[in-house]
Amino acid sequence: MKYVAWVLFLLLYVVPAHSATSLQRMQQLVDYVGVDYPGAVSNGTILNSIEYAEMRDFADTIQTLAEKLPPADARDTILQQTNRLISLVENKQQAEDVAKTTGAIRRLLINNYALSVVPVRAPDLEKGKLLYAEQCGACHGLQGRGDGALAIGLTPSPTDFTDLDRYQQRTLYGLYSTITHGVDGTAMRSFDNLTDDERWSLAFYVGQLAPAAKADSGDQNASFSNFTLPSGFDRKALSTLTPQEAEQQFGVEGGKLMALLRSHPRLLFSSSKSSTLPLAKTKLAESYAAYAAGNERLAQDLAVTAYLEGFELVEGGLDVIDQNLRLQIEDAMTGFRELIKKSAPAEQVQVKLQHVHLLLDQAEQKLSSTELSGSTAFASALMILLREGLEAILVIAALAAFLLKTGRKEGLRYLYFGTGMAFLLGVVTWYVSAHVAKIGGADRELTEGFAALFAAAMLFYVGFWLHSKTGAIQWKEFIQGSIKKALSRGSLWGLSGLAFIAVYREIFETVLFYQALWLQTSEEGQSMILSGFLVASVVLALLAWLILRYSTRLPLRQFFSVTSVFMFVLAIVFAGKGIAALQEAGKLPLSLVNFPRIDLLGIYPNLESLGIQLAMVLVAAVLLWHGKKRSTSLAGE
Repeated sequence: MKYVAWVLFLLLYVVPAHSATSLQRMQQLVDYVGVDYPGAVSNGTILNSIEYAEMRDFADTIQTLAEKLPPADARDTILQQTNRLISLVENKQQAEDVAKTTGAIRRLLINNYALSVVPVRAPDLEKGKLLYAEQCGACHGLQGRGDGALAIGLTPSPTDFTDLDRYQQRTLYGLYSTITHGVDGTAMRSFDNLTDDERWSLAFYVGQLAPAAKADSGDQNASFSNFTLPSGFDRKALSTLTPQEAEQQFGVEGGKLMALLRSHPRLLFSSSKSSTLPLAKTKLAESYAAYAAGNERLAQDLAVTAYLEGFELVEGGLDVIDQNLRLQIEDAMTGFRELIKKSAPAEQVQVKLQHVHLLLDQAEQKLSSTELSGSTAFASALMILLREGLEAILVIAALAAFLLKTGRKEGLRYLYFGTGMAFLLGVVTWYVSAHVAKIGGADRELTEGFAALFAAAMLFYVGFWLHSKTGAIQWKEFIQGSIKKALSRGSLWGLSGLAFIAVYREIFETVLFYQALWLQTSEEGQSMILSGFLVASVVLALLAWLILRYSTRLPLRQFFSVTSVFMFVLAIVFAGKGIAALQEAGKLPLSLVNFPRIDLLGIYPNLESLGIQLAMVLVAAVLLWHGKKRSTSLAGE
């Protein structure tokens, strides 16, 4: 039992993180081959034997990584394209064909594996310039020409970022990936010691060093009032298209916009405090486009992403301003996903899309016009922690009261160990999400969902175990058999695991919601976030003290009875929330019904969660009836 929490962590984090890293690594190599191949081969002739050997090695690595890709609709197509890439490189084919193939692989990976390819915040080119001078100038030269003091003797030579051909073939996400992972076998090391924001700022800075980019970018005070933004030219297009692809897809204006936005990314990255809402609208539009094209699975995935990455992170702030609007948006986005799942007519899906966009526009206006500072920031921070921390406090306080009431004070260290490890892992989660990698919405919901279901099962078991000791005969046997014997070392480790899961689940979500709130709030208001956090912490601590103080005054047998019912109720709450989280991640079906929604109790209007909760109530009733019948039978003997 003591290893369950750590196994769960490995399954939910280490394995997915490894998979995501492999995908990012593959994406990086694909871009690298597409850009650097012309320097190795021209018209069937090897120009640089060392670089050609590198191209062959990277093409083989790309195929190996492709063979390990998780299942997806496009996996077979990706494998075909990687095989084609190997053939092109082996036969020294034209660079144009290699670039087309690597571009196709890049688009397939991005569109089918939900890679996080867009900066969370607007890259800061001034910061990028300083980082470049500190970290890159020695090799790449202060002007980016690849002629730094340390460039002499390096093979291959450092990249010349001013080269127009390279500029035309390089994506910003490719630059970001290279900065993040480095390039094996070269002097280009990984800069994963930099924060995610710093790496994006550096990528944008070097991505606009080509003279053509600077010439096209226009005046420093340029704005979109001088341009017509083509449909589909969004943040994702900016970071994942090459300038050449942008011009092919959007015409001459596409190339100009690419140059402008690489030099002035803040023009596209809204300064609005509701900056994730445009992402929600973009993903919903992409979802509808995929649905209209007949790709229902991709449409469903994009619709889920629109909610998890675009709307859910501003729910807390919107809830304080207009709770009714928040509920309307949740219902509308759920309805949009349901129409896709039911293969509704495209016209009906489009009508729902327009409705959701209208609601998101209202939310964006409210969040933009309502400064999340002062009392609003305080209230948001207070409610987030109270909402997320309440269940964990109830579980920990109940378990602590149980140990104190049964005379097992030494068991508290197991409970505190599980709680402490949850807090420690919470700190790690905060650091990783803030400085290493963005935690995707699907990963967030999967973690919360599985953790909640595990906690529900544990609480259900503990509740039944407690209640089974409240019958007269069973109580006598339990007391005579010694509570200390009943609570074995394994049982105590089980309580530790339950404490870990219950607390970490809440900390995990709280960390991500606080990060989103922090980004939506002015510097003056951020101090109020801390105040709200501290007040909520005091309230939760007071609640825990009250539970410990008054529950332990109950007679032991009555305490067991009350606590068992309490555990049953919490198990049902956790089960409902676990199912809801997996539904939001798109992993479980969702069948809406006309039923009240009570978030605090984990009650949601869909057949799946209500069915599980009803089943738990029925199982509990049967077990309790059977226990009472057995108790009566033993008493009569």
